[in-house]
Amino acid sequence: MISGIAFFKKVLDQGGSALAFLVCFIIGTLGHWSWLLIMLIFVGSAFLATRFAIVYKKALGVEESDEGTRGGWNVISNGMVPAIVAIFYSLGFLEPEQALVAFATAVAAAMADTMASEIGVLSPQPVMITNPLEKVEPGTDGGVSLEGTIASLLSSVSISMLSFAAFLLLIEESHPFYSSFKVDYWYISSFFGFFGCVIDSLLGATLEKQGILDNNGVNFISISVAVGLSLLFLPLF
Repeated sequence: MISGIAFFKKVLDQGGSALAFLVCFIIGTLGHWSWLLIMLIFVGSAFLATRFAIVYKKALGVEESDEGTRGGWNVISNGMVPAIVAIFYSLGFLEPEQALVAFATAVAAAMADTMASEIGVLSPQPVMITNPLEKVEPGTDGGVSLEGTIASLLSSVSISMLSFAAFLLLIEESHPFYSSFKVDYWYISSFFGFFGCVIDSLLGATLEKQGILDNNGVNFISISVAVGLSLLFLPLF
């Protein structure tokens, strides 16, 4: 249903909708149905952010996608890690608390990068992340701005809080997630979601700029690293 609505509302194209259905099916059946709500919030927020000031973005030549409609590769780069988390949990490779944190971090990292990109391109004075004294054109790989950084941080915190609020309210007492849940875990996903965006910018300024990776590859790797780090630091909580 989510993928169908996304297609008819032009949030996703046909290929993106088909892949979104697969991702949502995996997440909903192997993870938890509340995860679908979080994914819906992410997809809707990404669409609105892409549509924000779209005329101005087109004039600058920095629009991320066609009228905010995203395709299959975008779904894969942002949705594959949450799906993998669900698969790993179902196979017993992740404990319940690890799955919750990993999923929330994956979505937070994807959200942080999307908001940083869509809001950051509106900044008139972005700089290169590897050299803050070097001013670059909006939309440059590895370019960062104050506006984009703030948007990234706030979006990571917001989606993390929403994720764990959804877990708290919607996970059944009989589910293994319920007894493993700690509200404090949202700190982990907030921080590493934002940190994933920083990694994305660093990869953009290096490997993407050199043509070794494209934007989708950068997204997938940065989200994966953010999730890995969140699991590494989880025992501290």
